[in-house]
Amino acid sequence: MSDTPPDDFEPTMSDDEALMWRIGADPWLDPSGSLLVVLDRPVDLDLLRRKVAAGIPSMPRLVERVADTDRPLGALRWEIDPDFDLTNHVVEVAVPAPGDRRALLDLTTEIHMTPFPAGRPPWRIALVTDLAGGSGALIARLHHSVADGTGGLRMAEIFLTLEPDTAPPPETDLDATLSEWRASATDHDLDDAAAAVWSALAGPVGLSKSTAAELALIGADPARVQRTAGHALDTVRTMIDQLAGDPYLDSTSELWTRRSGGRYFVTAQMPLSGARAAAKARGGTINDLYVTALADAAIAYHAERGTEPQSVAMSFVRSTRTGSGAGGNAFVPIKVRAPGAGVTPNERFAALSNAMAPSAASGGEPGLGAVSALAALIPTPVLTRLGRDQGARIDVVTSNIRGAPVPIFVGDAHVLGTFPIGPVAGAACNATVMSREDSLDIGVMVDPAAIDDPDRFGDIVQATLDAYTANAG
Repeated sequence: MSDTPPDDFEPTMSDDEALMWRIGADPWLDPSGSLLVVLDRPVDLDLLRRKVAAGIPSMPRLVERVADTDRPLGALRWEIDPDFDLTNHVVEVAVPAPGDRRALLDLTTEIHMTPFPAGRPPWRIALVTDLAGGSGALIARLHHSVADGTGGLRMAEIFLTLEPDTAPPPETDLDATLSEWRASATDHDLDDAAAAVWSALAGPVGLSKSTAAELALIGADPARVQRTAGHALDTVRTMIDQLAGDPYLDSTSELWTRRSGGRYFVTAQMPLSGARAAAKARGGTINDLYVTALADAAIAYHAERGTEPQSVAMSFVRSTRTGSGAGGNAFVPIKVRAPGAGVTPNERFAALSNAMAPSAASGGEPGLGAVSALAALIPTPVLTRLGRDQGARIDVVTSNIRGAPVPIFVGDAHVLGTFPIGPVAGAACNATVMSREDSLDIGVMVDPAAIDDPDRFGDIVQATLDAYTANAG
């Protein structure tokens, strides 16, 4: 066993990781992701803990917590939790009576919304007991600063297998591993953090040196916000508005205008083969079909309430991950406008397919990196206020995760569903899909202040998917 962590887990947070951590200060913008795994039978807690323990040496971020710095421009960094205890992170939770599907979804929402304990690594796996019918489930939650959805899936591979497996792995001496890592750790010189920020801002951001200096002083002296808000903060706001894209892409909904910190979880499923056939018949991709179906559902929900938006403001995620590492964030969120009133579903599909194709195929996108570079300079309350403002302009956030095309197991339990939860981030809802065997498993996390009947919206999403499958040819 190596006495140092793998090279792809750097102790200093990247700009993207730091951005995710800072916006998490606002519960409305919580960037954590979760995964509800539905099983055909219960799983033994000790077996699950031993599997996770065996995987930690290759994924050291699971034993690391965030250590803030006192320096205004100092980078956030990861450090090994000196009191790490696996039993705090892999736990057993009983679902409330009657233990049915709705009770499981409500428990998933509760776990997803529960803040991570301060000073501990930001992740948790809850093994669910007392489910009706003798089934099983687990709920895994991970802060976005640790990994994005694709990276999180690779972390989940420590307890997922391709064959039923009841034999526990050998005992892992985590204490010895952590001792070796602590002994090999060195203090990292953060004196060049300001130079790194200058470089980031001079490139994709393009701020003048005087404006960047003003922002740096705001970070050092919060009272300076009041004295210099005019120039520096207006510059930042204008730049982030530009990075967010054309206002033409903003929401036109008259229903989905309110926002809150409340959440309500619904799910849907679609045969992967049916989605592939339906997309091919329309000359597009499965993601084109998925995003279109969600736009169709949003419009149908509005129509039931006597209104029809001119468009649906949506976003999708393009992964920029190139390696096999599990940690970190490698993605670009891209806004897109789905036509609303007076457009047929097939016309909407064509419009979205055309709109998403250039973005999905494009190379580097400076937007996320530029905003991330600013995170170290903008006071957190200002950053989260800007985040809320941008999130409120979006109706539906979408994302997709490619899972295993073959059966998967946790111990000897067959996985019957993998329903991901992505950050709502101030939008009306987040709908994230994950493929598994011949299924697309969709988790829709709704802000009930925006969508006041989330169960009905979930039914409409399922009916829309079913309609595409029925007309796949």
